[in-house]
Amino acid sequence: MSTMPLKILAIDDDEFIRIFMKDVFWLHKKSSDTFAIVQDLKKAKEFLKDPKSKPNLIFLDLRIPLAQGDAPDIENSFRFLKELKANTDTKDIKVVVFSSFGDKEIQERALKLGAAKFMIKGEYLPQEIMETANRVLEGEETAATQG
Repeated sequence: MSTMPLKILAIDDDEFIRIFMKDVFWLHKKSSDTFAIVQDLKKAKEFLKDPKSKPNLIFLDLRIPLAQGDAPDIENSFRFLKELKANTDTKDIKVVVFSSFGDKEIQERALKLGAAKFMIKGEYLPQEIMETANRVLEGEETAATQG
């Protein structure tokens, strides 16, 4: 088993979910240098540019605004995921889509674009979220294992 440290970025515009995710990682003794959360894609891209904050795992909501004050849109998240996986500097970052969308077509699209896992909000306990993060980082959880 690899000893890759968790360096997680969660991207969600819902304040309740941001608090929930922060608590999940706090409960599992993850500090602010291993976990960060932002509410829009502009801030997420800033994290990706800085080697000190660049994550190895992203929890991505599907309805995210480009910048604070913009309307959230599912296409923003799909474009972000596609660009992330096409860029040589970020293509190896694992992505878990953490969304309220349960539609199979949406899930398949996210997985096809490079997400390692699709999790539906409200269906996972905090312990399961941590276990998923660890499995995804270890390469044990991939789009291929979800079929």
